[in-house]
Amino acid sequence: MEMRMRLRWSVLAWATALGLAVGVLPGVAEATGAGVGVIGQSGTEQRRSGQGRAEPGQAQPSRPQAQLERATPADLTRLLRDLPKGGDLHHHLGGAVRAESLIGYAARDRKCVDTTTYVVTPGPQPCATGQRPAQDATPPGPFRRAVVRAWSMRGFVLPSDGDPQPGHDHFFATFGKFAEAEAGHDADMLAEVARDAARERTAYVETLVTVAAEPLQRLVDRVHPADPGPSGLAEFHQVLTRDPRFQEIVREAAAAYDQSFRDYRKLLGCDRAPAPEACSVVIRFDYQVGRAQAARHVFAQQILGFELARRRIGRVVGVNMVQPEDAPIALRDYTLHMEMVGFLKSRAPSVHVSLHAGELVDGLNGVSGRDLTFHIAQAVDVARADRIGHGVDLLDERGHLGLAARMRGRHVLVEAPLISHDQILRVSGDRHPLHTYLDAGVPLALATDDPGVSRSSLTDVFRLGVTDQHLGIEELRTAARASLDHAFVEGANLWQEQDRYDTFAAPCRNDTPDSDRRPGAACRTFLAASPKAALQWRLETDWRAFERRCARDGVLRARTR
Repeated sequence: MEMRMRLRWSVLAWATALGLAVGVLPGVAEATGAGVGVIGQSGTEQRRSGQGRAEPGQAQPSRPQAQLERATPADLTRLLRDLPKGGDLHHHLGGAVRAESLIGYAARDRKCVDTTTYVVTPGPQPCATGQRPAQDATPPGPFRRAVVRAWSMRGFVLPSDGDPQPGHDHFFATFGKFAEAEAGHDADMLAEVARDAARERTAYVETLVTVAAEPLQRLVDRVHPADPGPSGLAEFHQVLTRDPRFQEIVREAAAAYDQSFRDYRKLLGCDRAPAPEACSVVIRFDYQVGRAQAARHVFAQQILGFELARRRIGRVVGVNMVQPEDAPIALRDYTLHMEMVGFLKSRAPSVHVSLHAGELVDGLNGVSGRDLTFHIAQAVDVARADRIGHGVDLLDERGHLGLAARMRGRHVLVEAPLISHDQILRVSGDRHPLHTYLDAGVPLALATDDPGVSRSSLTDVFRLGVTDQHLGIEELRTAARASLDHAFVEGANLWQEQDRYDTFAAPCRNDTPDSDRRPGAACRTFLAASPKAALQWRLETDWRAFERRCARDGVLRARTR
């Protein structure tokens, strides 16, 4: 990977940084978007808004893109935990909760655990031969440790030779082991996700959840048992959507999402005053489609997800496809799946789509060199995805620089869960295409993927961004901004132009985000009508407070090369 000259930041005093870099007194910057110009560009390339102090609604002159260095691990952790992170856009609810919590669910429900495979079974108790009650794993001891290791990456040693297969296989095998423990506990999991997000200053979580899969599968097998090809998509769509039972399933799916939402808020006590901090975390759903199944079921789930998102019901804001991209059916039918999404986008262009694409590396069983050359491109060009999850095989894509240019031009964001890239694909350091995306101006957001399985958090991902990818404080801020800029949450954008964080939309152009200062009437009306803009305003306000704390505590100081 090409060498990059970057200005560096060291742990000392942010107050000095403000004075040296932008010529204003420490802690009194009036910027709404201080320090970031066009996304992904270097400090010398960034568009500045002028000299000296910025006008309200505009960014201050850009501070240098920089690398955090010389921080002790404790200082870095403390800084990154306090850093406002915006949103987590690549988040699977089914993999988000720690194994210890899942053990608690299974024990509460009196379920059993196989002592060889560690698969949870419904019971009933007394458990069958070769199984133990889940409550046996609740106290510390060998059985609990074995279950946690089987259900997560805890204690798993990645091969020293870089082989991706063992980590990949262990990671994906965990879901089948604890799936029964999760049954009926969506609200519990959402509550835990909200608490975790609040603790690490994440304001928005867009989580992937599948509902109504079984009744939809039964309907499809009755009304259209043949798998459609590219020429049969319109006819399949017509048959399914005109069936009265399908419309019932749409309503049932929306009701299931809404019920989980209400229940987790009730568990948190969000009707109390004051409400717990976790209640301020905004959660929305992306309908997740399983890609490792018959084509008719893939397409039917896509159609259901599009209907929910198009009608804006069930708090479903987008559609995605999950399961390993290297699964045999997923590889075989990849182009067909992209054509299915493209067809639905042509019918409902307002529906947002994020797609797992390019989550492949050479060395995975069944993956050929050809598979690495077109997955991201087809997700962008055929399926017209708004966001790409992973995108790790970019450098193997045909014409990858042209592809990156198209992604930049179409504002297609890359969701980068760095920890799972290392655990599942063994991609890190210079092997990771993160800087290729950034240098091409492609918007990028850091994400967790399956934090419960990976035993990590968004703070840990940000830390890896610093220690492994050498991201500076401004690049972290841009990633946080991009996460909300590209979130599918409803409402108008706070920024006048996507991916340019220097000028607010007209209603808030003359206002400054500050916890000590109310915005004007027009801005307040605008923010009240747009959950998205309200989240973005909150991020700007939180960053302003973060900078003040850093200045007060003497955390960062700029150092030029």
